[in-house]
Amino acid sequence: MFKHQFFFGLFLSVISIGLLLVVSCSKTETFAIDYHYNYFPLETGKYVAYDVDSITYTYVSGGTPQRDTVRYQTKELVADTFYDNLNQLNYRLEVYRRANSSDSWNIWKVWSAKAATTNTQKDEDELNFIKLIFPPKEGATWEGNIYLPETDPYKVFRNWNYTYSSVHQPYSVNGLSFDSTLTVNQVDAQLAIEKTFRKEVYAKNVGLIELQWEYLATQTVPANYVNGNLNGFRVHMRAFEHN
Repeated sequence: MFKHQFFFGLFLSVISIGLLLVVSCSKTETFAIDYHYNYFPLETGKYVAYDVDSITYTYVSGGTPQRDTVRYQTKELVADTFYDNLNQLNYRLEVYRRANSSDSWNIWKVWSAKAATTNTQKDEDELNFIKLIFPPKEGATWEGNIYLPETDPYKVFRNWNYTYSSVHQPYSVNGLSFDSTLTVNQVDAQLAIEKTFRKEVYAKNVGLIELQWEYLATQTVPANYVNGNLNGFRVHMRAFEHN
């Protein structure tokens, strides 16, 4: 009788250990981290096309304020891959431009991007930006321009604290609707005679869908920098097509 009780108790112990292992494995799978890398998808052949409004303000003391508006379209294509001198995988980004939808696309610039475990970096005109950090969380901040030179004319990029807002929220732009997006507030600094503002919006499985960028300087203090003797620019990019 004692033997039967012993083996029965041993059997129950083995079963209990097995159940604990199953539960432990299940917990590990349940709490796996989703880094949401697909906010910046890097896959050969993917592209996003944008409508761009660019306004340049020019004022010379004693002269007449000038305002030049240019509208055009751009397309950013993940064209190829390559390895850099650190043996890190990079993606070649070809940027195309055309005046309007009736014209053919012409290559304009070549950029690159690379992904790490905790961020995605993008090289635009030989300037390296940390565009996103992972996993994205509401209110998270980082120094997106930390790799940029500290000398002129790049001082304008210093001390920008990128901040996430509206993480995993729906968003619509230019007639397109997206279920899950996030906003990167890069800078919003307004002084008496100078204003710097830039933000980018990213959608899951698409990438950048909107960019707003302003740098304005003035000799007066106009309300909201709408009128007055301005020097600087405003750029607004809005996605109209993607794959």
